[in-house]
Amino acid sequence: MSRIQSWRIGTLALIALALIGWNLSNLNENTSSPIVDDGYPTYQTQEATSFVYDPEGKLAYKLVADDVQNYTETKLTWFTKPILTTFAPNSTSETPTWTVRANKAKLTNDKMLYLYGDVQLDSLTDASQLQRITTENATVNLVSQDILSDDQVTLIGVGLKSVGMKMRGNLRNKTAELIEKVTTHYEIPNEQPNP
Repeated sequence: MSRIQSWRIGTLALIALALIGWNLSNLNENTSSPIVDDGYPTYQTQEATSFVYDPEGKLAYKLVADDVQNYTETKLTWFTKPILTTFAPNSTSETPTWTVRANKAKLTNDKMLYLYGDVQLDSLTDASQLQRITTENATVNLVSQDILSDDQVTLIGVGLKSVGMKMRGNLRNKTAELIEKVTTHYEIPNEQPNP
C-alpha cells in the first residue's frame, strides 16, 4: 500500500469518526424534545381520586376512577369506570349535588368530559324534582356543568318518567330538556281519604 492511499484512508476514517461524533451529539441534544405519541400513555394509574377546586378555593367536583391514562401529546385523559361528583358552587359547605357514572370517559384539555356506555346521573339533593338521568353517551362541560346527549335519554323525576331522543340540560340549574319523540308517563299518588 502506498503512502498516498494510507493518507486517504486515514483522512476518510477521521472524517467518518467526526461525522459519527457529530451525529451522536445531536442525538443527546434531542432527548429534551417533546414526548412522541407512540400510542402509550405518558402516565397511568389505578384507583385514582382527583379533587378540583374553583378559583375561590371551593370544591367544584371530585372524580374517582378505576384506571386513568393520560396522553400528554394529544392532551387527553381516559378514565375507566369514572364517578364524577359535583358540588354546589354557592354553598358555604361542600354539598354534593350530582353523581355521574359511566363505563368510560375522556377528558379533553378544554374541560369537556365525554361519557361512554351506561351513563347514569343521580341527584343528591332532596329538593330536586329531577332524580335520575340515563343514556348511552353524554358530554359534560365541567366549567358550566352543561350536559348534552344525542342518544335516547330517560329522565326520572318526582312522579314522572320521560323518554326522548336527545337532551340538553345543566346540572347546576337542575334542568333537562328532552328533544325529539318525547313520551312522558305521570304517576299520580293515591291520597287516602280522612276517616
